[in-house]
Amino acid sequence: MSKQYSIGDFAKKTGITIRTLHYYDEIDLLKPSFISVSGRRYYSDDNMIQLQKIVSLKYLGYPLEKIHEYIHLHDWDLQESLQFQKQEMLQKRAQIDRVIRTLDHALFMMEEQGSINSTIFMTLIHNIHNEDEQKEWLKNYFPKDSVEQIYNLSEEELKELNSKMVHLFDKLKGVAGQDPTSQHVQALIHDYFALALEVYPGAFELVQELQDQEIEIEDNLELFPTPFSPDEEEWLAHVIQYYWEHREVDSNGE
Repeated sequence: MSKQYSIGDFAKKTGITIRTLHYYDEIDLLKPSFISVSGRRYYSDDNMIQLQKIVSLKYLGYPLEKIHEYIHLHDWDLQESLQFQKQEMLQKRAQIDRVIRTLDHALFMMEEQGSINSTIFMTLIHNIHNEDEQKEWLKNYFPKDSVEQIYNLSEEELKELNSKMVHLFDKLKGVAGQDPTSQHVQALIHDYFALALEVYPGAFELVQELQDQEIEIEDNLELFPTPFSPDEEEWLAHVIQYYWEHREVDSNGE
């Protein structure tokens, strides 16, 4: 005959709080083996085995809803379930790794720049977070090798790039509205494209292809957000257009 334990003794023996046992009873996850006339709950060795299953599944990351489903199944494919749960955990780990990576970049930028415009900061963080999605979008229009080359940066290189971009965007916002043809404004745009060329030597060809295909990155602001206001964007378009029409071409046609 299976031994009976009061809820207090069962809690001490299993290390589960009485409150948790009450909750498991309420959601029909772990019912006492016997309830006295006075309403006192008693648990058995069979309850102990069932609780061990629950604790094990919780440790593996299963939510209580799934545990409830599996505990009450007579025919449960344990291997298939564990394989599925492993994939779930791998996805969660990947998400945690991405968050840690983003925080690492954010802290680096804060240490390098000190005070950062919040709009610029959030834009760059968004780009780090959505890097994979951006790559897939670009591959719809450009050779995969070219897209991979654009994103083929080490973590340290990417940190340095983002730090430079923060500084440059901040300067551009500071001169927004000024004469697009002024030497100072054009020098900033030159610095922007010079930075782009460091990352991807074919940057000019990429821009030209965007224009030839009439592809507007701005049409996908959810994936490619901008740190500039609509008025700043309009001004910046004139600045870039002027730079594009008057940029110097060397003897190699570059």
